[in-house]
Amino acid sequence: MSRPGAIPVVLLPGMDGTGELLKGLAERLATHRPVQLLSYPRDRSLGYAELTDYVAERAPDAPFVILGESFSGPIAIELAATDQRVAGLVLVSSFARHPLPAQLAAFVRALDVRWLPKRLVTAALMGATATPELSARLHDVLATLPRKILQDRAREALGVDKCDRLRRISCPMLCLYGRDDRLTGKRQVTEIVAARPRCQVHWLDASHMLLATQPEAAVEVINGFCTPLDRP
Repeated sequence: MSRPGAIPVVLLPGMDGTGELLKGLAERLATHRPVQLLSYPRDRSLGYAELTDYVAERAPDAPFVILGESFSGPIAIELAATDQRVAGLVLVSSFARHPLPAQLAAFVRALDVRWLPKRLVTAALMGATATPELSARLHDVLATLPRKILQDRAREALGVDKCDRLRRISCPMLCLYGRDDRLTGKRQVTEIVAARPRCQVHWLDASHMLLATQPEAAVEVINGFCTPLDRP
């Protein structure tokens, strides 16, 4: 059970948008503080601007910490820059500007990850920390999503640039990344820190989906960041 006065955390999921793969982390973090795990609509495609409004409408009325995983990082950045309720920003395996080299962008825009071998997708997202259970859950979640929604979200991610918004953020900020992440890493961190020099950066021995594969270690870092923001 969370402590009285503990600031709540709003968790925004990655590309799948379901939050299913963050439930283990949410349960562990909820022993320290209130947690709201959001999911995005599966029946229609929403761009970053629409998803930002969607999250803002469902967030607590009181101050909270916003955590954006991967795809959702730009949503969290926008809210932290414009919404006075946001008392802290956490980016996990995420980016302010699209994470892939330009020569790969056209390929990814047309890609449906469900066409790729499951072993390849699991290795890219979870690395050596993948378990058969987590791998099965990942592919079960992907199988439920319409191809168009996944492709639209990929296009949104590859066209985004929130570096200017980062410069407007005044609340405390944490970046949490995996050293073995094959999708985001040092380049994204360098861009973020250049725009927000006071950002805290923490690295785990983990892959891209570190919140799913290393929930205990991630909770320790996230809760440590949130604790100074708690009410007495």
